[in-house]
Amino acid sequence: MLRLPLLIALVACFAAGCSGASSAPPPDPLELVTTAAENIRQTDSFRMLVERTGAPYYIETDLGRVAFRRAEAQYVAPNTMQANVRLIAGGLPTEVGVFSRGDNQWYRNDILTLGRWFNAPFSPGFNPETLIASEAGFQASLQALIDLEYVGETTLEDGSPVYHLTATASGPDVTALLAGLVDMPGMVDVDVYIHRERIIPVRFVIVQPETVSEEEPEPTQWTIDIYDVNAPAEIDDPEATAEPDA
Repeated sequence: MLRLPLLIALVACFAAGCSGASSAPPPDPLELVTTAAENIRQTDSFRMLVERTGAPYYIETDLGRVAFRRAEAQYVAPNTMQANVRLIAGGLPTEVGVFSRGDNQWYRNDILTLGRWFNAPFSPGFNPETLIASEAGFQASLQALIDLEYVGETTLEDGSPVYHLTATASGPDVTALLAGLVDMPGMVDVDVYIHRERIIPVRFVIVQPETVSEEEPEPTQWTIDIYDVNAPAEIDDPEATAEPDA
């Protein structure tokens, strides 16, 4: 038979969570995003996958007004990015290679440029340098989050352990996450996923509620995945092979 002092101790133990569950307080969401922004700015390179779902989004390009679908890009500090962008142009799907060092842009397409780099702005305002600039990019976008809340810990499809945060933001304040490639008017809903070990942002999900209409019942949603941080760069640099002007 259990003695009374031991019985009281056992009851107190279970009441205090002696089952082994952690009693540590959740991380502060503001500290998380502040540290994550500082850490991503210190990286030398990373890859990005941007996918648009829901209502279509149109961008003005040198090819005309096209619908954005998907982009795979590599960023190399401090101001270089190369991307393959999937678009709907003239009702047909197509893929365009884009290279930008600062605001000097190049693009190529198998049909329009015969697969050769063409030195012209693909999209006005696109500048990868803004991604890690202190007054723009990740840092400014994360600092612009409103009503930031910590949701909890979870795991992404690739096994990455992450902290999940939610917030709202003014659309123009977070467009720098896409280096100025798209414009997001109005307020947007934002989910942020920060790697629990490396404390860097590895996923943003941005929803534009104002894009819902009778014709488009699903809002435009942007999923931005960040991976291969500090991996060796694989850039096909058109500036390095460009022929000098005659």
